[in-house]
Amino acid sequence: MESLSALNIIGLPEIIFGAGKFSELPKIMQSYGHNALIITGGESLKKSGRGDALPLQLNQAQIKFKAVSVWNEPTTQAIDAIVSQFRKIPVDVIVAIGGGSVIDFGKAVSAMLASDGSVKDYLEDVGTKIPSGAKVPFIAVPTTAGTGSEATKNAVVCDRKEGYKKSLRHDAYVPDVALVDPELTLTLPRHITIACGLDAVSQLIESYTSTKADGSIDPLVLKALSGASESLLPLALGQSNDISLRAKMSYAALVSGITLSRSGLGAVHGIAGPLGGLSPVPHGIACGKLLFPVMTFVIKKIIGENNIVAQKRFADIGKIFSGDAGGDDIFYCKQFLGVLDKWTRTLKLPQLSRFGMTAAHMEKIISLADSKNSPAVLSKEEIKVILEVVR
Repeated sequence: MESLSALNIIGLPEIIFGAGKFSELPKIMQSYGHNALIITGGESLKKSGRGDALPLQLNQAQIKFKAVSVWNEPTTQAIDAIVSQFRKIPVDVIVAIGGGSVIDFGKAVSAMLASDGSVKDYLEDVGTKIPSGAKVPFIAVPTTAGTGSEATKNAVVCDRKEGYKKSLRHDAYVPDVALVDPELTLTLPRHITIACGLDAVSQLIESYTSTKADGSIDPLVLKALSGASESLLPLALGQSNDISLRAKMSYAALVSGITLSRSGLGAVHGIAGPLGGLSPVPHGIACGKLLFPVMTFVIKKIIGENNIVAQKRFADIGKIFSGDAGGDDIFYCKQFLGVLDKWTRTLKLPQLSRFGMTAAHMEKIISLADSKNSPAVLSKEEIKVILEVVR
């Protein structure tokens, strides 16, 4: 019988979820003050049609604001530059409107405006300082449905010169408010919809099957996986304007952020982290390409090791993904792999070499990769095989 892990429930943001909820942003900002810093991505807010109206709405709410656009993943240099620019300017609230990288930028700037030094000083396994948890109030508004960063306590910071992706982490860094409006995702290009959706699915799968899985939120995770499995292919294959499908995927992404903070992740992210630190492969694409080959090894090993607990958890997902009934746990584990294989073939994700991953990267990635909280530990030889498949 599976035993429940100890509960480890940290704070959640105030979650405001639903189509059309973006209109409430000025009122929410007012509750924190009248001086705001708004961080946006390069395109998503503009394409959503909300970018032009927001400044007028903020002026009507008597909110003074400065805006910064960011284009790439958060780096120590970029975060420090923004913090230096605004350290002596009154900022009552920070709002990040964009994808996961934009929200991580906002999370890190929020923390560093209340701290001394460089963000690098506080990164896990890099810096020597311990984050205090002090921050400027922070509102996260995702315009993609993938990372779940609107509900996590860490910001992922990249430095490709040193070849790492590391976290700035503290329980207090969870956003104060997560404003999740699926309408903001309606104009996402197909390739971003797919990449983000696969990131969310990977996070849900890995946290549900983690050796540290928090059983208290199992129903939440399974509902999110059900919605994601119903939405991913239709959104990718022509139904991108269906708000009900977009809402299911936004919900899945939100829950993936909640559950990864509690349960951790597995080998997909254990490989994707150093891969993305060393080469400019988009994180969602990396996760999507890795998902099937990694899970093929994991399923083979948990069956071979007679890991009944892990088999049951993967079978739970296999039942949802396949809709079949009447089999045993091993049958549903194989059904789970069958659906992942179908997704991989249907979505036709490009090989990672297209984004700059080379054979020269592989040895370093293999040396840095780990299985995190996967129920099956992958060997260096198995990781090498996986990387050869996806490169």
